[in-house]
Amino acid sequence: MLERADLILYAGSLVPRELTLCAKPGAVVRSSAGMNLEEQCALMKEFYDHGKFIVRLHTGDPCIFGAIQEQMAFFDQHNMHYHITPGISSFLAAAAELRSQFTIPERTQTIILTRGEGRTPMPEKEQLHLLARSQSTMCIFLSAAIVDDVQRELLMEYPEDTPVAACYHLTWPDQRIYRGVLKDLAKIVHDNNLTLTTMLVVGEAIDNRKGLSELYNKHFTHLFRKGDA
Repeated sequence: MLERADLILYAGSLVPRELTLCAKPGAVVRSSAGMNLEEQCALMKEFYDHGKFIVRLHTGDPCIFGAIQEQMAFFDQHNMHYHITPGISSFLAAAAELRSQFTIPERTQTIILTRGEGRTPMPEKEQLHLLARSQSTMCIFLSAAIVDDVQRELLMEYPEDTPVAACYHLTWPDQRIYRGVLKDLAKIVHDNNLTLTTMLVVGEAIDNRKGLSELYNKHFTHLFRKGDA
């Protein structure tokens, strides 16, 4: 799609420009970092009305903590046809880069994707300390700037030695990952000047190699014995 596009409008503060270098000759490539929603929509409609092919390039998977809702409302209002291409969310990139299975048999079978309460209020029933009661693997978006509040709420339910990871610019060339325990999460973030584009991961699934269930072990033991025979 990027190779075919007449217009590539990409989230410049979050998407590496290198992803647009495959654009065809003559394509218009614009960063939306300095544009408001009205300007973005007007530009896309201008190209759409001329029968051009447009790619609005978001980060990761556009349906998770993205900004497509307002754009879809605009497209629907103007009867514009569009397609949403699923991507790979940063929480999946975090699991891969941490070499961790975020669901551990008989320990944690739930992954919570959420964020801390910043300028946008959280629903009362989704406050971090309430979500933390399950002690599931939690992937916290958009929250490095309020990490002190995040740590305080998480410590209300998770043990202070719960593994954590602060993952900066996941899959970018300058990716950095810092591991530690929950009681030191805020210090890790502050000491390394992590602000935007940082995923916070909390839970015993990080680096866990001891969570295999008896059923899993027995199944593979049987297979190995059968193969040896």
